[in-house]
Amino acid sequence: MTSSTPLLFLRPMVLPRASTIQRFLGIAKVSTNATKASSLPVPPPPPQATTPAQQKPYRVTLTPSKNYPIYTLAKRGGNMKLTKLRRIEGDVNALRNDLRQALRVDEKEVTINQLTKHIIVKGHKKPEIEKFLREHHL
Repeated sequence: MTSSTPLLFLRPMVLPRASTIQRFLGIAKVSTNATKASSLPVPPPPPQATTPAQQKPYRVTLTPSKNYPIYTLAKRGGNMKLTKLRRIEGDVNALRNDLRQALRVDEKEVTINQLTKHIIVKGHKKPEIEKFLREHHL
């Protein structure tokens, strides 16, 4: 007895796109002019001007809406006001020290949550932190 419906699940799957393979396997692009490119000398890259963002050992990534990830919190019934800085990559301690100096606050007022890599500042300091990040191009 033959079935009238084709067995679609037995059909071979389509190969993934080259970009998908490169993304998952980390394969560099294969150049069609590999022999031509290897015979020519490669000029050194032009010297780039060092910006303050390149010299810093940390970076703050923007949110999907292109804003800085700075959030104000109110705890203990609204009496304790905090500001949280999230999405920090790199040396969190260096950013905390630079931020503490820029805000001119005591060392106890700027803490780090080592588990989540968030910096918590006492008080609502969102405009000052945002100004600091904009000035340093972070």
